[in-house]
Amino acid sequence: MKKIIFSTLVASSFLFAADYTNSIGMVFKEIPSGSFMMGTPTLSTADCPKDNPFTAPNEYNDCVSSRTRNVNNNETPVHSVTVASFYMSETEVTQGQWYEIMGDNPANFKTGNVNMPIELVSLDDTKIFIKRLNAKEGGDKYRLPTEEEWEYAARAGTTTKWSCGDSESCVSSIAVYNTTSPKPVKSKKPNAFGLYDMSGNVWEWTESCWTSNYNSGKDCEYKVMRGGGWSSNNADCIRSAYRGTNTPSSRTGKDGFRLLRMK
Repeated sequence: MKKIIFSTLVASSFLFAADYTNSIGMVFKEIPSGSFMMGTPTLSTADCPKDNPFTAPNEYNDCVSSRTRNVNNNETPVHSVTVASFYMSETEVTQGQWYEIMGDNPANFKTGNVNMPIELVSLDDTKIFIKRLNAKEGGDKYRLPTEEEWEYAARAGTTTKWSCGDSESCVSSIAVYNTTSPKPVKSKKPNAFGLYDMSGNVWEWTESCWTSNYNSGKDCEYKVMRGGGWSSNNADCIRSAYRGTNTPSSRTGKDGFRLLRMK
């Protein structure tokens, strides 16, 4: 019952949220403030049975393995995060939007469709784009999201593996993955906040430094990437909590970004 009530509240917030469209036509969705549990929960192993010395099976290790094998350590421990309201671009930055600001198109996958996501851009490249967009609009409102803001927006009030639920059968409706190339943005359904491609299509740079888990120190030689991409060969790699990492100067045809606009 609590889960249903929470989903209803999120849906209500979305219905009354306001869009913001900037000077080059980028649409941003208003993301309401709130709290969520970040990461992937681990099942308790406290009640796993002790080994019986007179039987061949290793009951304890088998029990522990069954409860932990599907959890990536870098997604633990689960912890509560409170996020202030912000605007998030409804799509990944497109090749057309990149060209509008930068005057070029470095993407590897060029199909003639301006709504293809920009890729083959490093985190350093995204910072140049953001600096020029801020200058064009006479402020400093735009930046990359932190991974906390990103996961909150991706979950859109859900506590499930993907924003569409826990069943892998729903993933194809929201994500471009396990394919040979990215697809135009908005090819799949949005989440409850109206955001497209939060799972799959291209990996998305964040502002956050990498941590091997949420209790470890930050390594700023590597940045966190979120969302998975078109080349992710299974749905596990595009879960809301799934984390990737890369060096800020790296450029691949799998990597893009979306923007956050501060209020």
